[in-house]
This record gives sequence, structure tokens and C-alpha cells, in this order.
Amino acid sequence: MTGVSPTVLFTAYRSWTPMELTGRPPRFSEPHQLIEAEVRGRRGWQVEFDDSYGGPTITMVLDAELGIALSWRQGEQWVQMESPVLDEDFDPALFTWDGPAVEFEEYLESREQLEHQQKMQELMNMPPTHIGWVPMQVTASPTDGDPLSGALDVTVTASSPQFGIRRWLTKLGEPEVGFSMELYSPRARTTIGPWTVELRSYNEISADDADRVLAELGLPDPPGAVGDIRDATTARQEAAEEAEIVSALGIGRDLDDYLHDSYGVSLLVRTDFSDDRRWREIALAAMAPVDSGMDDESTFEAGLTCIDHRDNDGLTVEALVERIGDDPPYYAFVADSVTMFHPEMAILVVDCGRTDFGHEPGRTFRVIPEQMQSVENNLSISNMDFRDFADSVDDDGVFRGFAPSPPHVAILQRDELLALSATNRSTPALARFAEELPQVDHPSMVVYETTRTKVHDSVAALDDPPANEIRVGVEDYLAATAREGMCRHGFVQIRGGHWSLVIDPDTGTLEAAMLRQYQPSTPS
Repeated sequence: MTGVSPTVLFTAYRSWTPMELTGRPPRFSEPHQLIEAEVRGRRGWQVEFDDSYGGPTITMVLDAELGIALSWRQGEQWVQMESPVLDEDFDPALFTWDGPAVEFEEYLESREQLEHQQKMQELMNMPPTHIGWVPMQVTASPTDGDPLSGALDVTVTASSPQFGIRRWLTKLGEPEVGFSMELYSPRARTTIGPWTVELRSYNEISADDADRVLAELGLPDPPGAVGDIRDATTARQEAAEEAEIVSALGIGRDLDDYLHDSYGVSLLVRTDFSDDRRWREIALAAMAPVDSGMDDESTFEAGLTCIDHRDNDGLTVEALVERIGDDPPYYAFVADSVTMFHPEMAILVVDCGRTDFGHEPGRTFRVIPEQMQSVENNLSISNMDFRDFADSVDDDGVFRGFAPSPPHVAILQRDELLALSATNRSTPALARFAEELPQVDHPSMVVYETTRTKVHDSVAALDDPPANEIRVGVEDYLAATAREGMCRHGFVQIRGGHWSLVIDPDTGTLEAAMLRQYQPSTPS
């Protein structure tokens, strides 16, 4: 070869792929000059193409037996393949297909891209805004001449600051600023007939120049009566919103298409088909944005993939868990008959994970739609475990949010924690805490005051530890919190776990310490 990469042989087909498949014109024109040829002892068919990039004619030879590109030549650049061999024979049935197919547009672009392309085409067909005058800066640069005689040659350049013009019908109100104009600062606006026009620019433009640009605009007539346009705009918006809702509801989606996805999805599966209106209300409430409570007015929402298919009518928890098996998803949301008639639309949450990962397949609880984002967001990124929510339900088995944390009474840093550890080392756990604390990076603890029984019950309710979890000092911790009265407690985070501490509120003495720490897995 000389001057060209072998890539042109291996991917030659890309150069003549039709525009309807790629969205851009092919590099090659129609082929011509088809003749037999030979390349390094192999028989093939030589064909020529005009290069739409403007280069010399491209000559290619396709192998008569294998159909691959044997040779490429363009001007002085060429590459040839020698002694090609296929490493296996393919059954002709491999290249046939009698199953379902998709439209080219669906294969080529996303729905959003196609909608954008259609919109841009419609914009190109609209009557434009004619610009009558733009501010210009003219620069004349000397290139040659004679100072004695006054002869002079100059080159002249002219430049104008880039700016954008927005227009809208005044009676319909100002539309949102589009992406292309967001970085441009508004400089001036005025009313011209039924239109309001605005000039925006990235660079500074004087007020006089901006006003003159706007004054000399040429604007078309409105596309119709304002009232008719308003009605059509409202109808279009309602239709778009309804289409978005219908898509989000997942009507006709096959559940099996969304199982065992390595990326994982959060499924909301409909298993009761008694009331379409109620299902719609439940699904939309579950996906509705919830105020984050932050100052920036941000929101949280559950990223759900709804499955609305009558094949799932009456699907039980046991059948769903069996259908999913050991692969993702490790949890699922179900809108069953109880959900449909529950006054709070409580949605069933199912643990579908593997027991060797600490899951309890088939365990369930219910959640109200207002808390769906909390459950889904945390389970989807494994920030919290299924049991964290299942153990925090109300008496009726419904999760309505975590109880607010008690107000803290103090925050202890390294020096205070070291002093605290020295007040009591009477048990193996307390002695170990005092010994390991100096090696902890940036230790701190938020101290809360609550009843001893509440702390006791939370520890007593813990399940048996998994194989990779270490627990130290549990019995001493339970003994210190078994009696009535108040105590202070908190957690010191360490690598892979934490220490739980109980402090006597009257003396400030450390009463008990409990370690919970997960060990990293070892290579098998």
C-alpha cells in the first residue's frame, strides 16, 4: 500500500451506504466502468466511482468469490489485499430474516432526533425575519505603495458582531429562550406591529446600533388570527403531553424485554386491569417530581419503566420472582389489586435479589407514591438496602417515609472522641474502640439523645450477620440499653463500617461500644 490505510478496504461499504440509512449523502456517486480484473492472482470485478469529496476517481476491485474489497486506488494512493481467507463458511440462512423489522427512521435516529429534524425543516420553510442593517467595522490595511508619490494599495476587511433576533406575537406572550440563544445576552427589544422582537448578542453592541437593527427589520404577516393560533398551540401542547404520558405508561411493553438487563431498570408492573383510569393515576403519581427541599428548587423523581401488558394480569409475587431468577432486576414495583383500591395507592415493592447478596427474594412492603422517588433512587444505585425500607414501614406495612432524625445535642471531633474513649475501657469492645480510634482518619460523631429502649430495639431487630460482616460488643450494647431512661448515642464511621456508641447523659461516660464492619471479598 502507499498513502492510504487498509481501513478503506475493510469498511468500504460505508462509502456507498444510502442516505436513508445514514442521514448524510454517500461519499461515492453511482458506479460505472464495471469490468473484470485480477488482483494478486484473485479474480474480481473492477468498478469506478466519482468522489463527492472532490478528489480523483476512485477505482475498486471486489473479489468475485468472497465479495470483499481487494483493491482501492485514488490518484497516487493505493492499497491491495493479498491471499484473503474466510475463517469459516457461513450458512446462507445467516443472511435471511423473516422476523419483525423496524422502520429505517426508527433504526437510524431516536424519536427526539427525528422530531428535532422535522421541526428544523419546518423552521426553514417559515417566512424569515429580514435584517435590513447590521453594524460594520471596516479595516483598511496597507500592503504596498510609494510615500513620495502618494500611491497606496490597501486590503479591506469588514466585520460585524454576531447577534440573534427573536420574534413572537405579542398577544401570545414570550416563549422560553431556546438553547441557541441562551448564551446571548439581551440587548434591546421593541414592538413592531403584532410582533415583539428582541436582539441578543454575545459581544457588546451599542444601544444605538441595536435600536437601528431592530428599526430596519422586515417582518412577515402572522400565520393566522391570534385566537386561532392560541387554540392550535394549546391543542398541540395537550397532544404532546398526552403522547408523552401514553409512552410513559408502557402500554403493550413485554416484561421479558426488560429483564436481565445488565444496566438495570426500575420496573413498575401492572398486574390488575380492572380500571385503566386508576392505573394511569397511580403511575403518574409514582413518577411525579417531588420537591427536594433544597434552596435551588430542584426536584427528585422515580426513574420508572412502566409495564402495562395484559399477559401480566394476576401475576403473583412468587411467579414474578421466579420469572426474574438470579439476574437483575433485584427489586420490582407492582401495581396490584390492593394498589388499585388502596386509598393511598400503596404500591407493592418486591425483593428479587439473590440470597448470597443478602436479599430475601419474595419479601415485600408497600410504599405510597409520594415516597417512590426515595425508594427507587436509593435502591437503583445501591445506596440503601431493601431491608432498610422494609424495616421502616408503619404498622400497616406501608412505607410513608423515615421518621425525622432527633435533634443532635453535640458533634464530637477527634480530641473529644479520644477523651471519651478514655472514660471506660472495661469491655473488650470498649478497649478495642480506644485502641483503634487513633488510626481512624478524621473521626467525628453526631450525638443524639433518645430513649434507651429505642436504641435497644433497633439493635435487637438486626438479622444474623452475613458471612462477610464482623460484629463486636453486641451483648454489652444490648445490656447497656435494656433499662429505662434516656441515653446519648451516635456513630463513628470507619472503613467498611462503623462503631455505635452509648453515652451516659448525666456523667458523659462511655457505656458501651459496638462494631459493625464488612470485610472486602477475597479473590477466589
